[in-house]
Amino acid sequence: MAQFFAGVVPPGEIAGEVEQWRRKFKAPGTPAHLTLLAPFAWDQDQKTLLDALGKVCAGHRKFDIGCRGLGSFGTAVIFIDIVPGPELLALQKDLARCLEELGIEPEKRPYHPHITLATRLNRSEFDLYKQTLIGYNPQYSFACGEITLFKLYIDGRIQRWQVSAVVPLEE
Repeated sequence: MAQFFAGVVPPGEIAGEVEQWRRKFKAPGTPAHLTLLAPFAWDQDQKTLLDALGKVCAGHRKFDIGCRGLGSFGTAVIFIDIVPGPELLALQKDLARCLEELGIEPEKRPYHPHITLATRLNRSEFDLYKQTLIGYNPQYSFACGEITLFKLYIDGRIQRWQVSAVVPLEE
């Protein structure tokens, strides 16, 4: 059974800056992204999944995503906070409903859009990284014209999320 998640990958310059922070903080090797659908298991062919996601995306137009500084989940995660605009929330909700219609149980946690900079932190790492981030106040805005489907690839003990497909929104 394959594992997938869906997200939005920021454009090159923003992704590059975010990735520099992520590497400094030893974040997982997954490309910088804004998660739309948390990881889920899929036991059918990928084409069926892509067709379903494609139908949802065809009903959504390109929109802008805004960032509004930094946030954290307790002392375990530091992230770039995303403005939960109506277009983003509608896309996420429709994608989640699509998965539910495909028989995948919905995520129980409330949706909080963000781009992770550091994760799985202990208290001393959290304090150090917060200190390192003083003066960094991301206020990006970028266009979302597609979603990215990531797939978990396993090679022995190494597990990596890699881009599996890109699904465009309506032009």
